Amino acid sequence: MVENLRVKDATAYSTFKRIYRFDSGLGSQIIPDSFKAKTLNYFGQRDSSGNIIESAEEAVARIEHQKIINITNQWTGESTLFNSLRADRPGIKGKDLKKEKEHIYKLIAESEKGCDFCQPEKYTPEDVFGRIRGEHSITAANLAKYDVWSSLVIFNNHNPLKFTLEELSDYIDTSFAWFEDVNNHSPQFEFPFFVWNCLSRAGASQIHGHCQILMSKEPYARVKNLMKTYQKYKKEYSADYFQDLYLVHRSLGLSANHGDVCFFASITPIKEKEVIIISPKNPSKDIKAKETIFRVLRCFIDTLGVFSFNLSISIPSYYKEDGFPYIIRIVDRGSLLKSTADMGGMELYGSSVVADDPYKIINALKSVF
Repeated sequence: MVENLRVKDATAYSTFKRIYRFDSGLGSQIIPDSFKAKTLNYFGQRDSSGNIIESAEEAVARIEHQKIINITNQWTGESTLFNSLRADRPGIKGKDLKKEKEHIYKLIAESEKGCDFCQPEKYTPEDVFGRIRGEHSITAANLAKYDVWSSLVIFNNHNPLKFTLEELSDYIDTSFAWFEDVNNHSPQFEFPFFVWNCLSRAGASQIHGHCQILMSKEPYARVKNLMKTYQKYKKEYSADYFQDLYLVHRSLGLSANHGDVCFFASITPIKEKEVIIISPKNPSKDIKAKETIFRVLRCFIDTLGVFSFNLSISIPSYYKEDGFPYIIRIVDRGSLLKSTADMGGMELYGSSVVADDPYKIINALKSVF
């Protein structure tokens, strides 16, 4: 459980204190007798079949005294609130997971009829230098652009949840080929950025598998913040910020690696199940990086029941070799069966509020590595 974080190694503990601030408190309230039955119905712990497995008294006791954990990254300003009550809630499984799968695959099948992305060369615009054609994907200009250079990699497979390592590798390779073409065409655009918004909960306007690819003159705001953090940390401590970040998560039992590609379940996630992958090499040229991204995504989909997610790749400048790595971030965007949004005012203007325990995430990921 995240509330029981323990850093036993002295060096790792010193690094943890250097990067993070940890605080906890008890949120107390009184549940009236008239509301206890509903409280049990709302928050009672359930088994995989959905049956309540605790008494009203036990449920009320948990609700009346909730432990809140607040972890803040003092370098990036990222801050996350963990509620032990929310972390204890069961996830979607059993009948609910089956119901969601059926709902999603029905949506995907129905969306295939009349899908523009199924015929991209007929029904999408192309960039001024033409299209890049991969084995399993093709580029298209973005009809409603994010930025000056803003395009898409459209997958050959309509279903965004069905992809092999070979297909995912091709999506990445096609993206990086586009980055190179843009930079050759307009050398002042030197900062690539890759985003995959999978399904509507993650912000996708089309169900057909696709990702966003962009090039900018300077890094986008959050990437720029990371780059500044990396440089400032290096100047002050003569150390690599991302390696220290990994060291802290490793000492907490929240990380793993695949060759020289490391990843961890973040203790300051932007939202549920955020996993951060750090690759020292260009993913389009490194099979270990591709395999890591693939295995994490397949674990999200096949094991954790995550069908809507955001994935980003923050990429160093084409011209500045300063050691800044390739940062891949993946986050769950919630169930398509839920009518409520996964992000609200707190996430936008306050701090992230998270239910999932990072230890549950890393244990699932370790099983596929």
